[in-house]
Amino acid sequence: MEDAAPVRSVIVLSLNGATTRAVVTDHVEGEPRLLASSSVVGCSVLAALEAIEQRLGRSLLESGRPISTRSVIGDGADAWISVGLPVLQPTVVLVVLGGENVAAELAVSAARASPVRVSRLVVEETTSPTVLAQKLNEQRPDLLLLAGMADDSTWLTTFAAVTSAIDDDWRPCLGIVVAPETIQQHVAATLGEQLELMGVDPGEYAPAEVVRALAAELRARAVEALRSELGDTFSERLVDRVTALERAAAFLVRRADQRLVLVDLEQGATVLWARAEGIATSYRAEQDLGHRALGLAELNFEHVLQWLPWSVSDDELLDWLANRVLSPYPVILKERDQFLAAAFIRALLREVTGEIEQQDVREDVTLIALGPWFATLPPALAVLCALDGIEPVPASGLVSIALDEADLLAAGGAIAELYPGYAARVLERDALLPLAHALILTGDSIEGAVAVRGELRTGEIVQRFSVPWGSVHVLPVSSGTFAELSLEPESGVRIGGLEAGVALQFTNDAALGWAYLGIVIDARGRPLRLPDDPTARLRRLRSWLADLGLWSGGAG
Repeated sequence: MEDAAPVRSVIVLSLNGATTRAVVTDHVEGEPRLLASSSVVGCSVLAALEAIEQRLGRSLLESGRPISTRSVIGDGADAWISVGLPVLQPTVVLVVLGGENVAAELAVSAARASPVRVSRLVVEETTSPTVLAQKLNEQRPDLLLLAGMADDSTWLTTFAAVTSAIDDDWRPCLGIVVAPETIQQHVAATLGEQLELMGVDPGEYAPAEVVRALAAELRARAVEALRSELGDTFSERLVDRVTALERAAAFLVRRADQRLVLVDLEQGATVLWARAEGIATSYRAEQDLGHRALGLAELNFEHVLQWLPWSVSDDELLDWLANRVLSPYPVILKERDQFLAAAFIRALLREVTGEIEQQDVREDVTLIALGPWFATLPPALAVLCALDGIEPVPASGLVSIALDEADLLAAGGAIAELYPGYAARVLERDALLPLAHALILTGDSIEGAVAVRGELRTGEIVQRFSVPWGSVHVLPVSSGTFAELSLEPESGVRIGGLEAGVALQFTNDAALGWAYLGIVIDARGRPLRLPDDPTARLRRLRSWLADLGLWSGGAG
């Protein structure tokens, strides 16, 4: 697809609830590049643009409105785009009729991949219409999603409940029916005068097409909610954040042949897996480390506590989440808070990852991209969150971890709708800061015994090393250099999905480029195992943190 028109400069406003960011791209030496990215706390577009104006010495606004054609001296921009999610996201009640079924599974997949707040009600033969109507009245959702393959009596119960619940105070803006055509006709005849309806027959289309159609409708509602919040000045071109991230992920997969996991915690939690075969997206509206932190209380706290290097009570975890909600600032400065945040992130990622049924999709990952929120953590702790939360087992043994510090994946994905070639060049050059290249060891060995020996060559410097089983080892790589690496595992130890004892080399064209931490040898095995004994668990966690320079013996 060719770009719609030639452009030099694009400004993307990234609206993420707690923060507003302005991302500016422009031609540098004839090529589109990231020029600046600046964020402010709160939902103030003007404040974000004023910060960029001061930084660049350019005028972007005239009488409070965007200058929509870039001048010769750089004022304004050729295109303005807004990307993000509404603060008040559309609410959806998914009514599942007749228990779990294909229609319900497809509806769940679409809702899970959309920036909406979802709750679920199940209608069975014994369900009372009065009780169901009461529940609908309590929630009063913006949209109703009816999905099922149930018999007529169950649908009649739903019809009666919906008819009873709708009144002058509450009327959903849309009802979506995922059911066979005959049932859709029945729904239209019964509820058509009360609701705007759309329907999808899951038997007539491929499952992926049904999910895409439903998700597109749900995402369109989120865009309209964002438009309403933003007003007219900056809402001419809007893209929801989830769609923008998917576009950027698709580019990374196509251009670099990556098998990607992208984790974004800007507003809610977005985790997506992308590869040549397609993209699987999971969005959780009520779970992040900002104003929606209390949603993380739904996690099993035992799964959170196991990642903390000191003891803490459930009440203390709840208090900490409540404080995150009240804090106006997204940055986490204190070490204790960083460890707590990392514990919640690992537990969240492990839960979301567990929802992916295909093991190869879940484990065989070559690139983990972390959204801009992760810039609030020390880089080594961000890397540990990725390794512990996702537990990648790449077939080649190597997974790279990178940071989208400037929020350029969302910005580039938004630009790509209008200017795909321009967006591709910006993403390729500026999107990700390499944090680490991680080599994953699996198989079996004895704690403390040598798991792998190796040699690292950077220029004329040669470093030989050995890594004990159960540890994490870091090999720094100097900026501007390439590293040639040779690994020889002991018998019984595998590098990723290779056979036990098979050596691996990264030399010549396969040499590893610079990364902030360098090369990380993860010799802890898969799956990760933490001792049941609390004292032994704390000792092991602290040793891993010390391996990465994150633990010096302090207490929580």
